[in-house]
Amino acid sequence: MVDILSGKNGIIFDMDGTLIDSTQTWIDADVEFGYQNGFVYTEEMLIATKTLKFMKACEYLSQFCDYTPEETAKRYYDILKSKYGDCPVTAGAEEFLSLCKDNGIKMCILTAGIKPLADKVLVKNNLTDYFEFIATADSIDYDKRDPEAFIVCAEKLGLKIKDVLVIEDSFHAVQAAKKAGAQVIGMINSGNYFEHNELREICDKTIGDFNDLLPKNLVTP
Repeated sequence: MVDILSGKNGIIFDMDGTLIDSTQTWIDADVEFGYQNGFVYTEEMLIATKTLKFMKACEYLSQFCDYTPEETAKRYYDILKSKYGDCPVTAGAEEFLSLCKDNGIKMCILTAGIKPLADKVLVKNNLTDYFEFIATADSIDYDKRDPEAFIVCAEKLGLKIKDVLVIEDSFHAVQAAKKAGAQVIGMINSGNYFEHNELREICDKTIGDFNDLLPKNLVTP
């Protein structure tokens, strides 16, 4: 196993842009929602909503259209659910998950998304059985800018936060995980291009996909 996993008994995975290659799907949904409602979805909006719970993000977006947050959520969800189930697993993820499971590492997902979408993509990609639980925006009291979200997940795994590794692609979520006391691997992808430098500075390690964590691909002295 990669050195950063040494002594770790659990992993908290982000889903979108990390475990699931869904970055472009969310961007497409954002752009389409804006187009349907007369505004251009900007990078500023992407940054503002990236780690917010689904309903919090919809509250934010409702200020740019003529809908209540609840109406915004319904319309946005209808766009997203038509696209999300087709999202593939990030390269190397299945092999990495299998390796971790074989080594007795407990795993969970902490996502700002909502359960029906999370369940759909995990079932389609045959990933459900790897995880102890899925903490979604509609099942946890904290968003991912709050260190407590990571502490709660670690405790639910039956572990202390220092014994858990977090794998994330959002700078704000990484900040929260580090404040909680976790070591963090940052996923560098096209959806967080505006945060690459910050992620490389704050994370204990950064990767392009899960192949970078597989023993056969590790560079040894």
